[in-house]
Amino acid sequence: MTRLFRAFLIPLVVSISFNIHAHSIEDVEASLQEEERYAQFVDRLATPFTLTGSEGNALSLADLQGKTVVLNFLYTRCKEACPLHMNLIRQLQSSVDEAGLSEEVVFITIATDREDIVGTRENMRAYGENFDLKPANWHFLYRAQGEPAGLTSELADAYGMRFADTGHGVQVHGVVTHVIDPTGQMRARFHGLKFKPEHLVTYLKAIAIGPDAASDGFWDQLHQRIENLLEGD
Repeated sequence: MTRLFRAFLIPLVVSISFNIHAHSIEDVEASLQEEERYAQFVDRLATPFTLTGSEGNALSLADLQGKTVVLNFLYTRCKEACPLHMNLIRQLQSSVDEAGLSEEVVFITIATDREDIVGTRENMRAYGENFDLKPANWHFLYRAQGEPAGLTSELADAYGMRFADTGHGVQVHGVVTHVIDPTGQMRARFHGLKFKPEHLVTYLKAIAIGPDAASDGFWDQLHQRIENLLEGD
């Protein structure tokens, strides 16, 4: 490597480092939008809820203030998209754990079933076991005894999701993974099953820790490449 190139490279590295760590959330969103076609970024108050877990414990969105929430809705009797969605949630939970964010990020899955509560809760527990979801930062919520059958379907509507009951043990619906920030603001909706989990994890880092955290992986890779160039001189 020539002295001239080295003299050019070192100040360039310093400049890039400064710019990478000068992100705002809007910068992170703009960068992700270029890479992730299935991400929709929003900024509105998330609809509040108080629901019941598979073991009968109540949990509200207000209880999760200070946490970054990954929220999804599913029909537990679904045999097509919903199991695939839960497999994606499992991947995300594992990636969040690997990123050291398990204390900051909570996963909430809400069942939209209109059938009996006992059977739905059994299905909920089976999802947790089959996909090895960790209960430390994942909760499966549903309605309690005495609450109307359509309660969680109406809540899904409030989140822009439509679960249409066909009357034949099937609900027609879309697939969306929502991100709610620690103040209770809805910040993003990742649509479908084809988005890249690493992009959502990058966004969770930015929301839970700060915008600079989203660039750590990129900077580490760039730093290593530059070191390799210098060592190869």
